[in-house]
Amino acid sequence: MQKKTTVQLVSELIEVEQELLLETDIKRTEELAKLKNNLQIQVRTKIENVDHFMLELNKKEHIIDAEVEALKDEIDRLKNKRKGLERTKDFFHRKLLPAVIEEVGNDGVYETNVARYKLYQTFGPVDIDPHTIHSDFKKVEIVEKIDKSKARKAAIAAFNAGQEMPPGIDIDKVKRVKRT
Repeated sequence: MQKKTTVQLVSELIEVEQELLLETDIKRTEELAKLKNNLQIQVRTKIENVDHFMLELNKKEHIIDAEVEALKDEIDRLKNKRKGLERTKDFFHRKLLPAVIEEVGNDGVYETNVARYKLYQTFGPVDIDPHTIHSDFKKVEIVEKIDKSKARKAAIAAFNAGQEMPPGIDIDKVKRVKRT
């Protein structure tokens, strides 16, 4: 025997209820009542199974959320560790190695068994006062974004008032289930 889907069971239940309303034979009415009761039990069992499945999905979702949070913390820890390594490298390249090369090196060159270091000068980062800098050095950026929240509120207000939707906005009513 093939198991029926919930939709098939509900459809069959509706048909039995309609037939019950029209049936005048008492014996057939009793048979239909038993069938209706049996179908209601099957539908109830299906819904309980769906509810159990949904609970299991919620549990798995919470476990995954906890894993994501733990991994976020680990990512933050590793990023901080990388920043520490970058600060150490920066200290060596900007402070320690130039000082060693100036003191111990030969005309700005210092050689080890592993590498050869040469001291040179270049331009560093530029310091800018945004209040006194000429406008030739300023860049203006205009970013246009759509405010979906505001559009949704306007669409709901228009729908509730029975008015036409604002141009470019469309909203549909959807069915949701609230589990309590």
